[in-house]
Amino acid sequence: MINRKPVFSILLTTLLLLSFSTLQSLALSCLPTCSSTDGRFLAVTEGAGFQTLTPSMLNIRVVVPPDVETFQIGIFDGDHLNGAGGEFHWDTGNPLIPGTYLYSLKADPDRDNNGQQIFAVIDTDLLNNDWVDFEIENSPLALDADGNYVYTFSITLTNNVSSSNVFKIRLSEGQLEIDEIFTFIANASSAFDLPIIYPNIDGTDITNPANLTPTTYDGTFTFFFNIAEPAVELVFWDGDADHGNFDGTSEDTDDQNTPNVIPAFAPPAADTLAEGVNIANPFDDTDPDGASGTNILFLRSPAVTYKIIFPDGQEFSSTNPSGNREWENLVLSTLSSDPNIVDFTPTSIPAGDYEIRFEGLDMGNFVSVNPLFPLVLRGEVIEDDITKEVPTISEWGLIVVAIAMAIVGVLTVRRRQQVS
Repeated sequence: MINRKPVFSILLTTLLLLSFSTLQSLALSCLPTCSSTDGRFLAVTEGAGFQTLTPSMLNIRVVVPPDVETFQIGIFDGDHLNGAGGEFHWDTGNPLIPGTYLYSLKADPDRDNNGQQIFAVIDTDLLNNDWVDFEIENSPLALDADGNYVYTFSITLTNNVSSSNVFKIRLSEGQLEIDEIFTFIANASSAFDLPIIYPNIDGTDITNPANLTPTTYDGTFTFFFNIAEPAVELVFWDGDADHGNFDGTSEDTDDQNTPNVIPAFAPPAADTLAEGVNIANPFDDTDPDGASGTNILFLRSPAVTYKIIFPDGQEFSSTNPSGNREWENLVLSTLSSDPNIVDFTPTSIPAGDYEIRFEGLDMGNFVSVNPLFPLVLRGEVIEDDITKEVPTISEWGLIVVAIAMAIVGVLTVRRRQQVS
């Protein structure tokens, strides 16, 4: 008599190998970018000398799909001036009196920045110039009406020390979004950062232009947003872009359709000025041959501008964005062409994915933006960045299941016939 148990065991093993070894590729969502070498950061800044337009707290929305059990959230350069031996990167402040920053994640299905805390970590437990990833198990407290898990990731300065903490955030599964005022910067705050931004830099002649190429930062900063349905108007605010060259060219002007007041949305404690003619401080594209000296390391030409690129290819450029410590709006409307009301009149504002691209942004220049409801801004997304095993049944696995069930059925019938 044939022993059928080994045959069945082989089939079962094959079933397990084919059914449960499927590899799934996942996208990596980052704010502002996923790179650890490009110098692009979000910033939480407070205190004299910085004069930024945002509060000392930033909230980032974390949206995870319903079929995900766990996800990873990562923080790059989450420390603040805590580098070993004084070798700190990217941040600005007094290493002897550093700011203390709290990173916390809350379940927030209502998207109102409130909810039960899931985890928290302070900057001294994070790394200098490196990523730290945290594995998070999805909480039912975060489920929203659409079945997604929604959290708010907050970065908060807790001790009110004059300091600037710059960092990046990444998410292994889902989407990172910002729907409030925030500040970003391309930064190189110490001599330790320069070889990262300029791989060929020579320490004995750091201002030699021949040694400043290539560079990991080309003066651009990009964000994305989506409009679910066609619209008739799109409003975007930029703040403290410090538009205006040292030689008097491309100076800031009084924007025709922005009221000469501090906007109501500006945080009360921010160093905001009413919109008008607010000369850049520091100047954009400071003269590299004049008194600026090593400023050549931080300049990106031309003078800072930004454009909004529509999903159908339309492009509209703000060639004279905000000056020092002021807010200016960019209004695109299909309802009017009056320059006292709108900046541009597009043929349509279609549904789809939009891009906001800053160009010529010098390093060390804080820029703030306010996307205004209902817009939410996203950063870089890298497709197929993470690969992991998931217990899903592949097509071959389904075939093996069917064959195994058929064999079991035949063996059962034969056994019953033998017994009878």
